[in-house]
Amino acid sequence: MFLKHLINPKPTIILFFIVFCIVFSCIPLLHIEFNLLYSSNATSSILVFIMALIIPTFHAIGLNNLVYENNIIKKDNFILGPVFLFLTTPFLNVISAWIISFLILFFIHFLFDFYQKEHPLSQTFNASIILGVIAVYSPSIIWYFPLIIICSLIFQNISWRIIIIALIGLLTPIIFYSVFCYLTDNNMHISIDFLSFNFKEIPTTNQLLLHEIIWFSVVAIICIFSIIELFSWLYKKSIRSRKSFILILFLFLFSIALVCCTNSWYMILTPLSIIIANYFVYTKSRKIANLLFLFFLISSFYYRIMITI
Repeated sequence: MFLKHLINPKPTIILFFIVFCIVFSCIPLLHIEFNLLYSSNATSSILVFIMALIIPTFHAIGLNNLVYENNIIKKDNFILGPVFLFLTTPFLNVISAWIISFLILFFIHFLFDFYQKEHPLSQTFNASIILGVIAVYSPSIIWYFPLIIICSLIFQNISWRIIIIALIGLLTPIIFYSVFCYLTDNNMHISIDFLSFNFKEIPTTNQLLLHEIIWFSVVAIICIFSIIELFSWLYKKSIRSRKSFILILFLFLFSIALVCCTNSWYMILTPLSIIIANYFVYTKSRKIANLLFLFFLISSFYYRIMITI
């Protein structure tokens, strides 16, 4: 079915996926007014619409390439892109989450680049400075900082220089921002929301609409199959793939912690989509996988058609 066309894909698949992303993003416009759907106090509705088209699409393609090029999922495929896109179904207008999550892709890239580096000092600095830049706007992102140390432990290249350089990289943008505010007589606006835990209440079935119940149920079932698949075969993967998936699991756990400080679940989508894509690529139960992927596709479209603001 669909999955066989996404494994060892033809070059035309990328073009088809881009068109698919545009259609998928525009579905809510069938019954929601444009200015209402893409309203924003900070920028124009047209710019928000363009961002809604471009950023998730680039994120999906970039994430797929990142995972394949680092041999995390070795089999040539383009499953991760659609999986990430379907997971973004409930998120229509989350400008900050789009940008921050896309920047985190570069952070993850430098973490994966720790592999077989005896002294990954440049990777450490680059990863930490990305967090520092984001932290100026959203301090909650500092929750990801321990991942640099955990990554060094997983890839067995930890040292005191790694820790010191990571701290320097994290603090550099914050110091520059402080100096800029001082020179321009502006007040700094860095909060400490990363210390505030606001546990999100999971809605009950009585609070959910039919399309939400169907979509969340499908995602929950796929997640169960994906987690079972990952832990069943993790020990059989190559050393690089196994260590990378351990890092992805830590990324997933830290993303859950980040949810406790923010209003968006968007940051969970990147590690979760990798875990789910691993299931769709490697499971031996191809009929079940194809059926679940089809349900994922249909439920995502149905959610977008029925979604309300």
